[in-house]
Amino acid sequence: MADAKVYSVSQLSKLAGVSVKTLHYYDHKGLLVPIRQPDNGYRTYSQKHLVILQQILIYRALDFSIEVIKNLLNAKSQDLHQALLEQKMMLVERQQSISLMINSIETTMNNLQAKKNLDILFQDIPKDKVERWDAMTRSRAGEDKVQESVQIFAKLSEQETQELHAESLAITKAFAKTIGQPIDSKEVQELTDKHYKSINHMSSLLVDDFTSLSFDSYIQMANSVDMSEMKELCDHYGEGYAEHARAAMIYYAERNLRGSK
Repeated sequence: MADAKVYSVSQLSKLAGVSVKTLHYYDHKGLLVPIRQPDNGYRTYSQKHLVILQQILIYRALDFSIEVIKNLLNAKSQDLHQALLEQKMMLVERQQSISLMINSIETTMNNLQAKKNLDILFQDIPKDKVERWDAMTRSRAGEDKVQESVQIFAKLSEQETQELHAESLAITKAFAKTIGQPIDSKEVQELTDKHYKSINHMSSLLVDDFTSLSFDSYIQMANSVDMSEMKELCDHYGEGYAEHARAAMIYYAERNLRGSK
């Protein structure tokens, strides 16, 4: 009795949410052949057609070809199961391929964002010095390690990066003016405290569940200025900057961070 309901092309089109042109196409391909009225040749569809159309739309959403759908609609129960299994395997392979492409796109996007952020952070240093520092770092640490570090900077927004750069540059320029002063002076240690807090601020934006730099971590950072590329980068702001910063940071850590983990 359910099949007694009859739909015109326009009615089925509205009911199923497909265009009349699509229904004509399915008719042409032998996928959904309507009933032709003998008196006027108009296309009409039954409730059974509607059920088949819903199946077709599901298969099309899965990106099955017209020929594959036709075989699925005409398959016996056992053959249908095997056909669907084969199509599932094809879709899984396609899904894996798409996932790889998405991962590749995301990596490229992260690289671009990270480069943009690093360009902001180093914008006040001559390009040739930045390139030399980058080459020396890659040679010492290895390409994979550097790439891993670079990816971290992709987490920052442009506004966050600009703010971090302004904060860091202000501290760096102020600290450069203290070169030659005793490292235990109030001014030097106040600037070192600002540097420590600034590093913690940046790290909290880059590393999940970050707390604060421990004694060992800050000492390690202080000693890193002995590396040729870091020394060259630091001394851009003034001759002797690297040694002055290292000594001030170690003094600060000894008095404020020892025992921290």
